[in-house]
Amino acid sequence: MATDDFAALREISNMLLTDENEQEARDRFIRFLDQYSGTGSLSVIVDSLAARLGLFPYMSPNLEEISDAEALTVAYHSPESLKKHGFTFHAEQQKIYEQLMDGKSVILSAPTSFGKSAIVDALVLSEKWANFVIIVPTISLIDETRRRLVALDTGYTIVSHPSQKPTLKNIFVLTQERFLELDPVPSVDFFIIDEFYKLGDGETDEKRRSNLNIAWRLLRRTGAQYYLLGPNIDALKFGSDSELSKSFITSDFNPVVVDVEDRSHVEDRLSDMKTFLDEQADGPSLIFVSSPGRANDIAFELGTGAADPLVIEIADWIAEHYDPEWFVARALRSGVGTHTGPMPRSLQRAMVRLFAMEKIDRLVCTTTLIEGVNTVARNVVIYDKKIDRKPIDFFTFSNIRGRAGRMLKHFVGRVVSYADQPEPEVSTVDLPIESQSPAASLATLIQLDSAELTEESVERLRHVLDQDALSVQTMRRNRGLDPTLQIGAARRMREARPGDFRNLSWSGIPTREQFAAVVSLGYDQLIIGRDRSGENARSILAKLNAARTAQGDVQALVDAALPYMRRGQTRSNVVDDVLSFQRNWMGFKIPSMLRAASSIQREVAQDRDERVSNYEYVIREIESLYLPSFIAELEDYGLPIPVGVKLANLGLHGESIEDVVAMLVRMARDQRVLSTLTKVDRWFLSDVASGLKKEMPTIAPAG
Repeated sequence: MATDDFAALREISNMLLTDENEQEARDRFIRFLDQYSGTGSLSVIVDSLAARLGLFPYMSPNLEEISDAEALTVAYHSPESLKKHGFTFHAEQQKIYEQLMDGKSVILSAPTSFGKSAIVDALVLSEKWANFVIIVPTISLIDETRRRLVALDTGYTIVSHPSQKPTLKNIFVLTQERFLELDPVPSVDFFIIDEFYKLGDGETDEKRRSNLNIAWRLLRRTGAQYYLLGPNIDALKFGSDSELSKSFITSDFNPVVVDVEDRSHVEDRLSDMKTFLDEQADGPSLIFVSSPGRANDIAFELGTGAADPLVIEIADWIAEHYDPEWFVARALRSGVGTHTGPMPRSLQRAMVRLFAMEKIDRLVCTTTLIEGVNTVARNVVIYDKKIDRKPIDFFTFSNIRGRAGRMLKHFVGRVVSYADQPEPEVSTVDLPIESQSPAASLATLIQLDSAELTEESVERLRHVLDQDALSVQTMRRNRGLDPTLQIGAARRMREARPGDFRNLSWSGIPTREQFAAVVSLGYDQLIIGRDRSGENARSILAKLNAARTAQGDVQALVDAALPYMRRGQTRSNVVDDVLSFQRNWMGFKIPSMLRAASSIQREVAQDRDERVSNYEYVIREIESLYLPSFIAELEDYGLPIPVGVKLANLGLHGESIEDVVAMLVRMARDQRVLSTLTKVDRWFLSDVASGLKKEMPTIAPAG
């Protein structure tokens, strides 16, 4: 075997005699490492080749075993701030890091396994900047990023919610929506936007895209240095002489190798996939499907029936606290995890955590996982041929493919695709608020001053600027919301009869008639198209009333919804619907709609000499699922609502989220509290507490 290894290394070395073979040599070397034991007389050659190929993280950790020159090179690629964490950059990471440390802004497109986030960690640990802002696409990524930074023990205050109070040195880790709630914009020395392609066509939700463009604009106006990162982008839609284009760097340097197997011709996909997972998969596997409904069906089919004892206990806990018929619990009991949009974030994290712990080795997921969190999987199966009823495009295919393999964990990733592989295409990203291209929404353009608008943009906004139903100032305050919709709502308010308008003019707790009037107007005027998701004003009011009565009891909500289930639905489907309404409608759509309606009403009311509204009390009730507000906020930290309710009953409280978090960490150490919780309750509590304080030990669940 040693002879074969030597021959392989010699062949790789020969390939490096010419630079044009370097990428192929790197791939061959990574494949060699996948089979290499790491011991024996070849280690000197392996280390030398790793150094030559820029793969310094793969070199021997014992610097005494390598030459002085190589030891110096490794030291150079280990920033002082990262040394105590045992991290070494590969060659391309080092180049990006140096440019950023030299004060240059960078827009980086690089493979998923490149290690783009490690550069963020190094920048923070350098302590060169006092205030960072990190914009991430999902609340799940807020949690993951915060946990990573807590583990680094940076000394910064990590602000992950708009209600938190900053200090002298801060890292704001927020979605674009949460960032836009900050008033005024905080002091910023350096800002980061993760998955920057969502500024352009990579974001299908127009309001979220508009909000991200607005956040970018506000941050750029501060003059702060920036680092934008994302995968699989070939170019920006700007002239080569522009500042943004000069900041753009694309790299295909990949410290892992990914093999793609095209099985799109297979007729019986399910049988073939089962065979692959049972007999051929060497390591954990992610299975991507097109929708939560598909995840339901496929997860049952892949059950092994031999789940780990902890996994079974967690499945039983989910069945008890959510619903015994819910497919998430039933699939997990058979050893298969699921990760879909309707699931509470705490359960999504639990699934990823079990996957990382190797308690489950099959995770069926939708594309929410692509932008949700980082996972470590050797295998990725692309099962469905379409996503959102459209064939998978090359950009999405590349993003999913990038989930296979991980630096220092799985050298070679494997993708089995039952989808037709799309033809390679050049991926470009437009920043609409900069280019004012046709891709720029009216909600984006209205944020620009008149002097900044192009002639084309002025013409597109003509009907907005030439009307007097609603001021530009109010439309700007309702960030991300189409001005045309806002104008329609304002006109309806202006035309309303006095009695009807007074039903919109309330503060605090409304009557049933007043609340119905606002929801009806907001639904009719401010929510359109697919955003309505099959709901109507009447169903929204009924579901909110049920949520107020249920006080977080999912099974009670399911029982209330069962008489109205659609043809072909199961009780498990109804659970998904209930949770989806909580997450999407109560967590975002309804509060956004009511805040915009209140803002518009205040302007119209002043013109009509009527009472101005303030719907904030009701909005906060809805956002918190009619529970103490901190319970819903702790869900974002990974604590399930049922555990939050138990802890509240045991005395958890606080004037601010900082107070609540501090008390939660104390309760996680209190044996009197722990003795009243179940093993799984403690498992969740331990995870959340350890992600809040570095010194917090991992609590071994008793029992």
